[in-house]
Amino acid sequence: MAVMNTAEAWPPTGRPFTVDDLDRMPEDGHRYELIDGVLIVSPAPATMHQLVMFRLARELDDASPDGLYVVPGPGMMVNIDTELIPDIVVVQQEDLRGRMLTGPPALAVEVQSPSTRLFDLNTKKEV
Repeated sequence: MAVMNTAEAWPPTGRPFTVDDLDRMPEDGHRYELIDGVLIVSPAPATMHQLVMFRLARELDDASPDGLYVVPGPGMMVNIDTELIPDIVVVQQEDLRGRMLTGPPALAVEVQSPSTRLFDLNTKKEV
C-alpha cells in the first residue's frame, strides 16, 4: 500500500502566509515580517543601524519607570496573518511571554535605514 505524504508544501502555495508559518522560516540573518498574509523580507541590519539601536535602547532603559522593559526586536503579532518586528519596544513585564509580545507595547521604535525607510514610514507605521 502506498503512503501519502500529508505534510503541507513549503512554502505555502494557494493561501496567505500566517504567523505560524514564520516559525518555519530559515535562520539566515534576514528579518521576516508578515502583513495581511504577505511575507516581507528585509536584509539584516547594518552595523551602524545596530549601534544606533543599542544606544537608543540604553537611553530608553535608563529613562523607563519600574515595570517597563526595553526590548530590541521582538515579534509583535497583530493578528493571525500580520506580525511585525520593531527595532525596539518598551513593554510591561506581563507582555513578555514566549517569542513574541502578547500585548501592545507602550512604545515601538524604528531606526530608519535607507533600505527600509519607505516601508517603515508608510506600510509598517499604518499597521
